[in-house]
Amino acid sequence: MSSGKGRILSFFGGLVLTEATITHNEALGPYRRLSLRGEGLQAKTFEPGDKLQLLLPGDDVRTYTPITWARGETSLLVYLHGETTPAPRWAQAAAPGDILRFVGPQRSLSLPPGPVVLIGDETSIAVAAALHLARPGQVKALLSVADEHAARAAAAAVGLPSPTLLARETNTDAHHLAIAAAARAAGAPGRSIGLCGGAALIQGVRAALRAGGVEGVKVKAYWAPGKVGLD
Repeated sequence: MSSGKGRILSFFGGLVLTEATITHNEALGPYRRLSLRGEGLQAKTFEPGDKLQLLLPGDDVRTYTPITWARGETSLLVYLHGETTPAPRWAQAAAPGDILRFVGPQRSLSLPPGPVVLIGDETSIAVAAALHLARPGQVKALLSVADEHAARAAAAAVGLPSPTLLARETNTDAHHLAIAAAARAAGAPGRSIGLCGGAALIQGVRAALRAGGVEGVKVKAYWAPGKVGLD
């Protein structure tokens, strides 16, 4: 079903949308890495953590974080939450030569210069990789994931080496406390902290960090069950 935002973007078309061509679609287990190329990308400025709002078939809108951005090219990592929803269907069917329309880059998760602890989940691998590529050696990524092997392989494929992965069965208090403890061990609060991904993860980890005396966390919710358009 189309969204109100999608219908508006589709109506205004070229006035607000940039076009790019999909040049590659690589399957990485429950992820897809998409490469895009277009002249319109060359005129766009980009900071790690920025977002693109993609207009998908059927006028659905989904938001993704570019990993790289250079010479009219960019790349995205799509996590397949479920094969029956619009974004996974599109990501699996997207083929080289397809035209993709989007708005952005726009500010999303903005972190100050210097070392950072990035806490998130499967949907946070792209922003962690973008930050690492921009700040080599300064980013410690702590990711709550259901499949450690798949997440590690996807992270390596997009240039994120050695993230700390914490196995997730449910978003329990114990799991959130373990993530908060890992963040403190990684250097928080001496490093700036970014917390992104699922809303339940964010809520639980932020509470655990506050209980441990860690404040000033930059937060950006990317998704919540049954909801779209959070970012």
